[in-house]
Amino acid sequence: MKTFGIILFYAFLVICVTVIFVTVIKTKRFFAAVFISVLQGIGSLFAVNFIGSFIGVHLAVNAFSLAVSSIAGTSGVVLLLLSQILMQ
Repeated sequence: MKTFGIILFYAFLVICVTVIFVTVIKTKRFFAAVFISVLQGIGSLFAVNFIGSFIGVHLAVNAFSLAVSSIAGTSGVVLLLLSQILMQ
């Protein structure tokens, strides 16, 4: 079961990176797209922690989770949630 979770994790990671590249190419404003993606990722990380406190979902806010949410945006936070669920 763990190998299926790892395969699913990497598949979702490839999808997230593809979505980011397509967004950057379509907007043609690299720094604006990256800045908006970083803000959305960090905002969604803190929103998951705030809303998750009511329903029992928690993501640790540390250097790794901030880096993933900053680099991959909202899809990175979804990736963190999926990896937490699959690796339990």
